[in-house]
Amino acid sequence: MKNKLMVLASLMLLFGFRANAQSQQKDPLLDAAKKEGKVVFYSSEDRTALTQPVKVFEEKYGIPIDLNRQSTGRILKVAQSEFETNTVRSDVLDITNPLVFFDWKKKGYLRQWKASHANEQVSDLFRDNDNTIWSRRLLITCIGYNKKVVTAGEAPKSWQDLLTPKWKDKVATAGPEAGPTFGWIVFMSHKFGWDYFDKLHANNPIVAPSSDETVALLATGERPVAIVNCFDILEAGAQGSPIANVFPKDGLGVWWAGLAIPKAAPHPNAALLLANFTMSAEGAAAASQGRHGYVAYLHKDTPMAKVLPPMKELVKGYPKIDWASLNPAQVTKEFRKRMGQ
Repeated sequence: MKNKLMVLASLMLLFGFRANAQSQQKDPLLDAAKKEGKVVFYSSEDRTALTQPVKVFEEKYGIPIDLNRQSTGRILKVAQSEFETNTVRSDVLDITNPLVFFDWKKKGYLRQWKASHANEQVSDLFRDNDNTIWSRRLLITCIGYNKKVVTAGEAPKSWQDLLTPKWKDKVATAGPEAGPTFGWIVFMSHKFGWDYFDKLHANNPIVAPSSDETVALLATGERPVAIVNCFDILEAGAQGSPIANVFPKDGLGVWWAGLAIPKAAPHPNAALLLANFTMSAEGAAAASQGRHGYVAYLHKDTPMAKVLPPMKELVKGYPKIDWASLNPAQVTKEFRKRMGQ
């Protein structure tokens, strides 16, 4: 009798495992995505952060990713042309100018989709309100300083410190064309008001044409303090550059990269599979590995470098902004006017 019960229990376990395996194999989305053959991914993220997620996705699902890694500006031009000529190639769009997505949504270019990992993110501030525009990653603007010119004790500790006479003729920043800097401008104008830039202008900062040129001014010491993407500083410092970061005590200039799926995506099921993967703990961990943890992915379980504050601290105190009503051209115009350009 005992042996019969053991045999019966073994058979039940075997059938259970088989049923589970069969249910896993019958994923309708995955089956449909595989039939589409591939997925086309337009992303402006650094290639070092894309290589590992692409590899993990392809190995996990058996679907090749056709990766088009370009600058945000280039992707905007290409995608806009594709929309206007009904020749859409992209399946997933990931760029650091999410505001254009709101215009594209009004024009009917983007599809609604439910992000399956949305509830696993540390903040719901960086998305729209009707399941069309999401985000998986943030860009963080900090205060950088040149350690050969400024000691850690002397370095400014807050955005307000940059307005003091001590830092007159010593600060550099990029303009609103740089994605992280544009985000910093939005953050500062909402948190402190536009008159912050009047006061900053009085200290005669250099407004460089790009983030790279801002970092160069900082690294040479020509401007010993700069408003910069903190991940650029962390990576440059790790490679031996004499520059370091301060995480301002009065808030971090957070910006976000938008994630969207075109309504006319040629591989819609594979698009949904990839978009959800990039927002998952697995996708975020793979991307973080490529950047040595110098990242800010919104998934709460993303491994990050120890020098970075926890994700919840990065977004703490961020003002709630109506992204749909934010006018990029007006933001740029106001910044230029305040900074005397």
